[in-house]
Amino acid sequence: MAENKEEFELPKELLESIAGLNELMSQQQDQAAAMMYRLMFRHERNLHLLDRYSDIVLEGVSGMGSEFAKEDYRNFLQYLSYVIPDEYAPHKEMYEEELRIAEDDDESADKEVT
Repeated sequence: MAENKEEFELPKELLESIAGLNELMSQQQDQAAAMMYRLMFRHERNLHLLDRYSDIVLEGVSGMGSEFAKEDYRNFLQYLSYVIPDEYAPHKEMYEEELRIAEDDDESADKEVT
């Protein structure tokens, strides 16, 4: 089994590139979250403007990036429920779909490891 382990080791440069990409994505999502919170603080009702930033945050729920993406998007959903209630349900469905994708990815990774 030890012989196979060496075959699957990734080059150090690739791992560093992935870590750098993850950091960039995290920064982008954090910036989008900051802008999203700023818009919410100002009671923005323009859904297209809000979605511009919330969509970036949502990408972090199932992908690489910010560790706060779930919390940030839940706060956005709470905001929608009060300010634009008609948009709450469709956005919540998108969030739940991203959570399912993340869970499926986690299960697939666990199966590959075992």
